[in-house]
Amino acid sequence: MGVRVEQRIDRFRAGLLTGGLLLLLVLAGPAQAVVVDRLYQAVVPVDDTGPGARDEAFRQALRQVLLRLTGDPADVRELVPADDGGSTPERALDGDAARFIDAFSYRRNEEKLELHATLSAPAVGQMLAERGVAVWGASRPRILVWFAVDDRGDRELIHRENTLPPFLEEPMQPLDREAIAAERGPWKEPLWAESQRRGLPLALPFHDDRDRSEVSLSEIWGLFQRPIQQASRRYPHDLMATVRVNRAGGGWRARWQLWRGDDRVADGVVREDERAMVVRQLVDAWADRLADRYAVAPPKGQDLRSSHMVVTNVGSLESYAGVRRSLAGLEPIRSVQVETVQQHHLTLELAFNGDLRVLRDYIGLDERLVLMGGPPDGAIPADPEDGALRLYYRWDGERGSGMLPGRGEAQEIVPLDSGEDAGASGATLQ
Repeated sequence: MGVRVEQRIDRFRAGLLTGGLLLLLVLAGPAQAVVVDRLYQAVVPVDDTGPGARDEAFRQALRQVLLRLTGDPADVRELVPADDGGSTPERALDGDAARFIDAFSYRRNEEKLELHATLSAPAVGQMLAERGVAVWGASRPRILVWFAVDDRGDRELIHRENTLPPFLEEPMQPLDREAIAAERGPWKEPLWAESQRRGLPLALPFHDDRDRSEVSLSEIWGLFQRPIQQASRRYPHDLMATVRVNRAGGGWRARWQLWRGDDRVADGVVREDERAMVVRQLVDAWADRLADRYAVAPPKGQDLRSSHMVVTNVGSLESYAGVRRSLAGLEPIRSVQVETVQQHHLTLELAFNGDLRVLRDYIGLDERLVLMGGPPDGAIPADPEDGALRLYYRWDGERGSGMLPGRGEAQEIVPLDSGEDAGASGATLQ
């Protein structure tokens, strides 16, 4: 069997080096991160269908899309400022927002009138590039959310029903309202709405017998790392958020942590009067930090950077296609060229913009590409002969094979004492 695979690779090698890859790409397995679609669609409540309400709805639709794409509310306020008679920011858009609208329609939603709009991706992308605004790509890390609530002694975990569609795992897709009726709740509906608003893939655990055998509700409430990690291994995710919410006076208080593997990358405390505002503050905190990490600034002119990437353990056409497919849709990468295919080694030349840290962060969203070279500080060594940057990875196509079906795979929390929360009001990011 191994000989036949090697012979097949030898026969196709010349074709691969010339870029004949279209049919091979369909052989690749699913990428790790979620590819969020519908980033360019928006829904805006309107009072009527008149031109004034329509023009304002177009501006609101543009703001919605820009928030998902840039991940930076300050950029959105600068690009589409409020019409309050104040000074106009330098990067503010000229003219109205209608030129960015590809299509729109009006729909009724429980007696409320809404404008549904689809914006032009090329037009929005060109506008952002001209203004030098960094863009967060459609390939985004999935966050598994362990969300425990204590409402005056009544404690529960907000979880997904395992007999119904996993709607939080596909946050930007249209939903059948009747099909997810049992999934509704005072916490789940805001989670879904905010995941849509920010384009952030969120997933909830089932909390079924299997979960309960590995982690108790008390352990989740206490944010104990080991049992929650163990219970999380069945779920596809790149990051993990743990949240515990309790009543505080007339409102709510939420303590949250964000984890990447064993590393706690951010934490904070949210206090709000309404459930929906608690969830909005939580999701905004996560989305703002991830956008800051993954947003890529447009290149200046033709000033792209290049790097050689060596991938080992590429021993079949399927693994070859998997590597190419994984890299092709990443926001920083502008082109991928095959240099050599030898034995089980694949050498590629990547043209990308942004810095190397961002490039490696994006590649790291696919757990199947295992980083093999480079010091812990993230610097990438240069080849001693030609000074070219080198990235060394090993392809592990079997990773995540035992996990729940989905578009991604991953793995990834520290007990808190009661005094740690006292007086906390901000958030930190490492």
